[in-house]
Amino acid sequence: MTGITLTLSSPTVELKDGKGSLTASVTNSSAEAERVVLGAFPGQPGGQTYTTVANPLRTIGPGATDQYLVAFDTTGAAPGSYPVKLIAYSADDAPEDYADQAHVVTLTVSQAPAPGKPPSTFPWLWVIIGGVVLLLAIGAVLWFLVRGGGNVPDVRGKQQGEAAQILIGAGFSMGSTEVVSTEPPGTVISQNPAAGGTAEKGSTVSVEIARAADKCQPGYVYRRVTPDDKVCVTPASAAQVLEDNAASTQSARKPNPPGGPYGINTCLQGFVWRDAYDGDQVCVTGETRTRTKQENDEAALHSAP
Repeated sequence: MTGITLTLSSPTVELKDGKGSLTASVTNSSAEAERVVLGAFPGQPGGQTYTTVANPLRTIGPGATDQYLVAFDTTGAAPGSYPVKLIAYSADDAPEDYADQAHVVTLTVSQAPAPGKPPSTFPWLWVIIGGVVLLLAIGAVLWFLVRGGGNVPDVRGKQQGEAAQILIGAGFSMGSTEVVSTEPPGTVISQNPAAGGTAEKGSTVSVEIARAADKCQPGYVYRRVTPDDKVCVTPASAAQVLEDNAASTQSARKPNPPGGPYGINTCLQGFVWRDAYDGDQVCVTGETRTRTKQENDEAALHSAP
């Protein structure tokens, strides 16, 4: 069992129009880098996860913390509360080995507002309308004052894990994208909203994280089936990896409820494990698996000196 721990920005998510998100912080307290998966599982028998985890499989360095953006979409679900289990586990182990470390997130789907009553024929209709408008204006001002905002901290130049902790501590969540830069890999090079600006508490601050340029021949990029995968492939193949790695894609390619001869890694008929590396059990088409093996065999041909 490895030293993988998980903390959440909130144990509950109040969904707006069926959608919401939170930030999950995964820490590797062991002395070696770990390939870590953040998985979402139904919180009750026969339930659904309604969950998408951005880039669920990552390599986290010793003593480092990484931030996962977890999105929820319950569109079409009846009003009520839906529990979802989030488990951070080693990619070399089964998630059930970490079941005692699961964090339950409660998704709240609100009752739709009742239909309005027919327009009143009362003679003082315009007086009533004016009063309602005034009350709405006062309510909007009070809502702004109560909800309030906060100053956005400056996290430029910070490492990704440290930046996430600073933003969460200030009442925000963090969303990140990687861009090629000469700055040290993992460094925050820009943020939106800008440092010192005012933003609503609980909103997301988007940051750009530096990464080194891909050392590939012209016309090729890193495949990145995991963050440290540096096999050079065509941009189309790299885009296919992003689609295959998506939680929603994998959910559609596995039995529901999960299970089978290989547990949660069982693929539906017509799909196979990708096998980009030993232990890669992402479900893909047979064509993708064949191409992945060819890319591994020809890796040296497409790498730059």
